[in-house]
Amino acid sequence: MREFSSSSMCDVIDVTLYRSNYYDNLIFTKCLNQLDYMVINDESILVTPSQLRSLLDHNFNRELRRLNSVSPELLHKDANSIYFIDNFLNDFVNLKWIRLNLSKSRNYSRLVEVNGQKSIKYSFKILKTTLRLNHIFTMDEISVLNPILIKNGLLEPGKPYNNIKTITLLNKLEDIINMDIDIADNTADLLARIIESVQFKMELDDPDVLLVTDW
Repeated sequence: MREFSSSSMCDVIDVTLYRSNYYDNLIFTKCLNQLDYMVINDESILVTPSQLRSLLDHNFNRELRRLNSVSPELLHKDANSIYFIDNFLNDFVNLKWIRLNLSKSRNYSRLVEVNGQKSIKYSFKILKTTLRLNHIFTMDEISVLNPILIKNGLLEPGKPYNNIKTITLLNKLEDIINMDIDIADNTADLLARIIESVQFKMELDDPDVLLVTDW
């Protein structure tokens, strides 16, 4: 069983860039000119992580090197969309698609301050994720979980996957833990580990989850 990372669950994300921001507009324009993208609408395109990685490396390699050399205390003064995109391409190792949106809004701010510490916050939304139980549990643990998940409609007999919204999944798991008096403590702990694997950002965005098990 491999080491689990919640960022590895992300399949599709939605990223907002701004036309009035120099780097945002430049990145989007270069995507239109250099990539074999899919059109969503007049202001949105769909690209792959490998395409976006190639675009950054080809066009912004010097800028990436400069940003990676900036100290964390000063990064809020220099970080831009190049840095942000580079980071999520590194973090979301199983990402399949990125929806890029170019907003015309001029009323936005990416600088936030928490406990006196300034940082840059970019707008993105997780649209689709995959939760593979074998990335979190052993086969012995999965054999305990499968009957419970089937009994409560989270999986179907003989079908090793199910599509479900994040909030629905979390609520159902919490109901099982709190309401089913027949659940053993060790089984409740396993269900709680599924809940813990869902990062807060996923709970806020409520993406579609592909729940995948083994038999």
